[in-house]
Formats: sequence, C-alpha cells, structure tokens
Amino acid sequence: MNKKLSYQISKPSKKKGELEVIFLLHGYGSNDDDLFSLKEFIPSNYIIISFRAPISLGFGSYAWYSINFENTVDNWIDNNEAIKSKKIILNDILLHMEDLGYKDKRVSLLGFSQGAILSWSLGIENPDLIKNIIPLSGFYNTELTEPDKSSKFNLNCFSSHGINDLVIPIHWARRGIQSLEKNNINIIFKEYDSGHEINNENLKDIIEWLNKN
Repeated sequence: MNKKLSYQISKPSKKKGELEVIFLLHGYGSNDDDLFSLKEFIPSNYIIISFRAPISLGFGSYAWYSINFENTVDNWIDNNEAIKSKKIILNDILLHMEDLGYKDKRVSLLGFSQGAILSWSLGIENPDLIKNIIPLSGFYNTELTEPDKSSKFNLNCFSSHGINDLVIPIHWARRGIQSLEKNNINIIFKEYDSGHEINNENLKDIIEWLNKN
C-alpha cells in the first residue's frame, strides 16, 4: 500500500527522550498549511504530520467530504465520502508510523471542523492505534462511527467549541458530548467566547492538555 494524502511533517531538531506523533486534520476549504502553522506551539517531543484532504475545491482549498450547508445536522454530511476519507486517513497513519519505526505506538489526532468530526470517529473506532483525540469546533456523528467497547477505557479526549460558532452550532457539539459521556470516555470539553476558530485561550489549553497526556 502507498500513502494517498499529501502531507507536511515536522520532526524535533533534538530528540529528548521518546517521541510522540500527532496527526493534524484540517477543516473544509482549508489545506495542510492551516493547522501545520501550530507546530511552533505543539510540545517539542512531538513529530507533527499535517494531512491534506483528498477532495480539491480549487484555489488551494480541500475537503474530506462534501457538505450541504442548507441541511440539518442529520443530512449535512456526505457519509460515503466521509467514510472513504476515514479509511484513507487510517491507511496513511499506519504507513507513516511504519516508516518512522513506531509500528506499535499509539498516536494523537487533532482535527478542526470537518477534521474534528473525523477525529471523533477514528478515535472511537481505533483505540489500539489512537490514544488522544483533540476535536475542535466539530461534533460527534453517530452515523460515521462503529463504537468499539474498549475505546471507553483507552481514549483520551480534549474537545472545544466557540459559543458564537455560526458554522457548526454549539448545541450540535454539546449533544454529541452528552451521548458519549455515558460511555465513560475520558472527555474534557471546553467552551470559549469565540466563533469558528481556535483562539489564544483555547490554544493554551490544548498545549497544556497535550503536555499531560
């Protein structure tokens, strides 16, 4: 198998102990440059790999799946495209980990918006591979996910949302969190006085959480 996604990678200049690996999944209409700009803030013991989504929207914009913004949350996502992207992401994570010599190591996954929705699903379905997920400004979609009972014991999650988000309403995120909390997944969920973005306070909390997990 070959890697299917374009990507950017940043490795620590000096190895300090055992390294961790974090994969970044950008949002709709963005690209791999977006979240890769956070590399200066992510703890120095991380190898950072930022994926570019496979669907080109033109002018440097990409998507993991098509969206119909006029529909309700239940019909918002092209589920078939989303599931296909999940499989591609999983394939590429495994190949990157093999190349790095970390075949048996678990990884972290940070996603924004579309990438956050996929992060929820990938983390819950693959607890043996993914130990931390950081879904930002997204929501948990049950239609994309086949839960693994063991995930409730293995998966750590830091999720956040802006209370003024006009793209993905915060009640979508709250509803997903409430449905997952009954499964005892280790979730920290924070809300910020912001829109569809990662503000400075949110970024600070993300980095603090990564340092502890």
